[in-house]
Amino acid sequence: MAAERNPLQIGVRLRLRRTDQPEAGSYSTRVEDMDDHRIAVSMPMVQGVPVALSRGVPVELELVRAQPPGEGSYRAASVVLGQTHRPVPLLYLRLPQQWERHQLRQFFRVPAVLTVQLAVLGQEDAPRMLGRTRDISGGGFQAVVGRPLAAGDAVDVVLDLPERRINAKGVVRRVEDVEDHPGRRWMVGIAFTDIAERERDAIIRFTIKRQIELRKKGMA
Repeated sequence: MAAERNPLQIGVRLRLRRTDQPEAGSYSTRVEDMDDHRIAVSMPMVQGVPVALSRGVPVELELVRAQPPGEGSYRAASVVLGQTHRPVPLLYLRLPQQWERHQLRQFFRVPAVLTVQLAVLGQEDAPRMLGRTRDISGGGFQAVVGRPLAAGDAVDVVLDLPERRINAKGVVRRVEDVEDHPGRRWMVGIAFTDIAERERDAIIRFTIKRQIELRKKGMA
């Protein structure tokens, strides 16, 4: 874990949690504007209803940066400064002075075989390639595919969890021949670059459940 200054940019997605009511869960929002003292984020909503967050409520902010430089999961403490509803609903937060950065590898990774479809962005005419994951975490996955990709390729991802289908964008981090099938099968490492937090949460819930299953079988 490392201390960092400000990883925020306008347009970045955030998770917001009340630290005085941790049982309330977390809310997805987006940075709309910022200055040297405060952040303006889109008003968190639950089923179309604004979340009630009064001035002075302490919150924790979290964001994930999947691409270098500075890739990792960032967390910081903040406090609600106020809100406005015109011209658009916004929530104002105090700009954190320091963030804690956790490496993406600290996302909980478990072995799992799941169906995944990949398509290189910008090659819309190319057919999707079908693969199987070897492992997965909230930050990405490794999969075996039948066509080579190049490190740095941006890809569209369709991933089938047991109970739902995940749609996301990612980037290829590495590509290796599969030893048993050289030149015919490739292992690709994918890091998520654009994924809805509800989708990431579903993956994390799956990894926790999967780890429990493996422990019961004496495999973890």
